[in-house]
Amino acid sequence: MAKKFPMNRIKANRVYDVWEIAQALGCHKQTVIRWINNKDLVAETSRKPWLIEGKDLKAFLGARQTKIATNLALHHCYCLGCKSPREPDGKMADYMQQTPETGRLTGLCPECGSLMHKVVRRTDLEAIRPKIEVAVQKASPRLVSPADTRSNVTMQQEGQTHGKTQQG
Repeated sequence: MAKKFPMNRIKANRVYDVWEIAQALGCHKQTVIRWINNKDLVAETSRKPWLIEGKDLKAFLGARQTKIATNLALHHCYCLGCKSPREPDGKMADYMQQTPETGRLTGLCPECGSLMHKVVRRTDLEAIRPKIEVAVQKASPRLVSPADTRSNVTMQQEGQTHGKTQQG
């Protein structure tokens, strides 16, 4: 997944070199050089050091962030393999409750077959169900339930104390 860089550290009226951009954004200088070599970021490369105008850098980062952000329809999940939103394969998904209000919607990608996940509100399930078939899975039980507490203490060990005893 692409990293979101802090645009507020870049001043539009200033000119930066590769090293200054890398320091301001908290990335490696090779990342900035790759952006320039791919012709994504406009820079003056006729002499060294390469210079980049702040307004061009802000425009590049803004376009990059809008490309990263995707608004999903309620019945779509984001596939990390394909890097795009998709409807689950066969229009089927599973819903596993995580908190009282939310749960995880899980389905298969129709293109690459990998698992896709999306956190949805329980109240949104009724809006999702007309578009895809949702099977509600039982939430996994806790590892140790309060009703079934087991002890490692045997009857022979009960009389022993592990701390200092007071003698009076």
